[in-house]
Amino acid sequence: MTQHGFTAPVGVRWSDIDMYQHINHATMVTILEEARIPFLLEPFGDDFATIGLLIAEVNISYKAQLRLVDSPLQVTMWSKRVRAVDFTVGYEVRSAGAPPDSRPAVVADTQLAAVHIEEQRLQRLSGKQREYLQRWAR
Repeated sequence: MTQHGFTAPVGVRWSDIDMYQHINHATMVTILEEARIPFLLEPFGDDFATIGLLIAEVNISYKAQLRLVDSPLQVTMWSKRVRAVDFTVGYEVRSAGAPPDSRPAVVADTQLAAVHIEEQRLQRLSGKQREYLQRWAR
């Protein structure tokens, strides 16, 4: 059964791999970030000048190897939890061409908090942002 989610392709660069030709574990955070930008552009794009998203927590579990030949990676994202000022994004990462219902190579989640940039304080999510995130809830 295909899981509901927003999928973004992320190309793997030569610098993302280690000496064993696997995607380096440290670059996975960057890959998740690159996928997250198009996912969150609709609800936060108009507010990026005043509202920032800070990482509160990142969890990554590696289930299988990913290599340069697996590019572009298919990163599927959804909302796991939406609260007043923060939300959690879930991720499944698969190699290029892998069926959406196949076992992911990486499972992750990121908790993000909305922050007013100038005032350096937590910012409540707007109705538009909450509605968008709820639409992608799994």
